[in-house]
Amino acid sequence: MYSNRSVIAIVPARSGSKGIPGKNMRRLAGVSLIGHAGLCLGRLPWLDAKVLSSDSAAYIAEGRRYGLDAPFVRPAELSTDTAGAVETAVHALAEAEKHYGRTFDVILLVEPTSPLRLAEDVERATELLIRSGADSVVTVSAVPSKFHPRKIFGLNGSKLSFYEPEGAGVVYRQALDAKYWRNGVCYALTRDCLLNKRNVITDRTLPLLIDREVVNIDDPIELEWAAFLLRLRKRKEAENR
Repeated sequence: MYSNRSVIAIVPARSGSKGIPGKNMRRLAGVSLIGHAGLCLGRLPWLDAKVLSSDSAAYIAEGRRYGLDAPFVRPAELSTDTAGAVETAVHALAEAEKHYGRTFDVILLVEPTSPLRLAEDVERATELLIRSGADSVVTVSAVPSKFHPRKIFGLNGSKLSFYEPEGAGVVYRQALDAKYWRNGVCYALTRDCLLNKRNVITDRTLPLLIDREVVNIDDPIELEWAAFLLRLRKRKEAENR
C-alpha cells in the first residue's frame, strides 16, 4: 500500500523483439534486463504485487528468479509487434486480480528496456500520481537541443528543408523551448485511467522529469551505452562510500 492505495507493478516482457533478439534477457553487469527491473522493484516494500507479463517460459523463470510473480502466460495475440501496451496492461491486471483475489488502485508499468531506473524514480511517480489526482504520470527526459523539432530537417523533393518552418529563425539554442521524450522508466496510472479511458496519456497526464542520463533500449548500440552508464554509476557510488 502507498498512501492507502493498493499498487501493482507490471513488467511487460514479450520475447519476440526483432531489433535485438532475446532483448529482455540481455545482460548488463551480469544481470538481465528483466533482472534489473525485478531488483529495482524489490527495493519498494510498499508494492502489493510485482508481476511479469510474458509469453516466454524462459522469461517467466527469469522474472521469478528476481522476485517477480508470473501467475499467467501472455497470450500470443498480445505478444506481437503490433500488440498495444494498453491491451497488454489490461490483460495483465485482470489476470493478476484474478490470481490475488483483489483489485488494485494504482498500476505501474515498468519496462525492462529502461534498466537505469532507480527505485526512487518509481516511488516519485507513484507519489505524484496519488497526490495530484491525475489520470497518469509519465517519466520523461529532456530532448537535447540538437534534436529539437526546430533543428530537424525534412526533404522538399530532393532539397533540404526545415521540419518546422520556424526553425529557419532559430540562431541560438537558448531560444528553443523545452521538449521531452518518454524514457520508459515508469508509467503510473489509476485503475480508472487504464480500464475506462483505455489510454496511458490523457488530458490529465503529468510529466515526471528524470534529470540524469537514462536509456530506453531499442538498438544494440543502446545496450553498450547503458552498460557504460551503469559502470559509471557504480564507480561514482564506490567513490562516495
